[in-house]
Amino acid sequence: MGLFSRTLASLSRNLGKTILLLVIVFILGCVISGAISVRQAIQNTDANVRATLPSVVTVDIDHAAMEEVANATGEWPELEEWVLSVDRLSEIGTLPYVESYDISVGAALFSTDIELYAPENQDSDVRMWGGGFGDYEQFQLAGLQNVEPVEIREGVIEVAQGRLFNQVELDNLTTVAIVSENFAQTNGLGVGSTMNLRSIAWDWRDVHDVDESFYTEENIYAERAYDLEIVGIFRPSAEIDIGDEWASEALTIELENRIYVPNTLAQTITVWEIEQSIEMEPDAEWHEESSVEDLIWHMNTYSLHTPDDIPAFRTAVEDMTPDFFTVLDASSHSGADATSSLDSLSGLSNIILIIAVAASVLILSLLITLFIRERRREIGIYLAIGEGRIKVAVQVMLEILVVALLAVVLSLFVGNIVAANISESMLAAELSAAQNMNGGMSWGGPLDRLGIRSEVSPEEILASYNVSLNAATILIFFAAAISTVIVSTIIPMLYILRLNPRKIMM
Repeated sequence: MGLFSRTLASLSRNLGKTILLLVIVFILGCVISGAISVRQAIQNTDANVRATLPSVVTVDIDHAAMEEVANATGEWPELEEWVLSVDRLSEIGTLPYVESYDISVGAALFSTDIELYAPENQDSDVRMWGGGFGDYEQFQLAGLQNVEPVEIREGVIEVAQGRLFNQVELDNLTTVAIVSENFAQTNGLGVGSTMNLRSIAWDWRDVHDVDESFYTEENIYAERAYDLEIVGIFRPSAEIDIGDEWASEALTIELENRIYVPNTLAQTITVWEIEQSIEMEPDAEWHEESSVEDLIWHMNTYSLHTPDDIPAFRTAVEDMTPDFFTVLDASSHSGADATSSLDSLSGLSNIILIIAVAASVLILSLLITLFIRERRREIGIYLAIGEGRIKVAVQVMLEILVVALLAVVLSLFVGNIVAANISESMLAAELSAAQNMNGGMSWGGPLDRLGIRSEVSPEEILASYNVSLNAATILIFFAAAISTVIVSTIIPMLYILRLNPRKIMM
């Protein structure tokens, strides 16, 4: 009788043990199949989600990391630097991952004649961006250093009338501006119009309680007037949506009221305001060891070649900057990060996979050893009639592999189906918990405030999550399952090789 015929005969003769082995391998295989299916689905979902996000990042303080240190030590860590210099930010821009970068200085101007834009159906409280200054409206200025700003490149805004700044205007101190279409219509402005805005240093000395009544001409310490010529008018290309209606509307209104000016002008305004504050409080600690330039915060954005460059870029930046500075990409901000739910589920699936493989090796090794011990006389007869130990061991291994292969094939499909149903429910629960921890509201991060989409909604993640049997999943599963079965037979095979047929037959 040939080896394969003898294998089949042995399986049919020991049908009870064969079925028991089939069921056990099937159950263990389902767990392994499910864990691998979920792991692959998470990797595919994460890649698909990140592929939809822009490759724009910003370098800023990692407040989450600081909070972790504070929770662990009971004290907030001290920062070596609070802001990064223009030279340091420009050095980061020379990294090979960077396609282009922008460094923007923010500033604020006031007026009693120009109004902020607010939609007619919008709650007036959303005008928090410029309200609270009595008869004065405050206008946020965004400095530009490039002819084509990142908001244009990323499709956040588009030019409706006029033009963008030219290089001469950016390189020199020029009082030109670009405003939104709604802002211009609110104030009866157009291309070529001039806005008179004021830079005001309020006299805070000996003032303890400040309300709107404080902002009067009598409390102005110093001021400068700027006549800004409108050379361009933009309109938002799409609505800002960060998952919370109120916050999204607030960010949209902030964008509609944003005034773009050259960086040279924004920096001049900011430097003058800091100088006035120092003049009012010459002995204050906040500026004792800092130059005026060191006190200016620069909004920075780096457009990378692809989103795949983000991890390497983050590592390089963290090596170049003081502790607690990091790269915030389009899926990381101070609010709830939905993609962290994928990481949580991925970690769970990895743990289950490791435990399942280890348990399978242990259980199958013990089970196969017990089966062989019950067949000692049969194996002893084979050895006594001259069968080689290796041939006998191969026969036993074939018996196990035939049963295991059938169980593995069945468990591949069943495990995938079960994992799809369970893991999707778990992911939905994780996403819901992440939203609840954040109070159901996302305030967004620096990129959101530029209008650059930086968050994936739970609905988008669930829609892209798909536990399916692709070639990679099948190959990984079969490699893991068959390897587990083979490893499980090593100890029992050693037992066969050490059997003494004379002692067995006595």
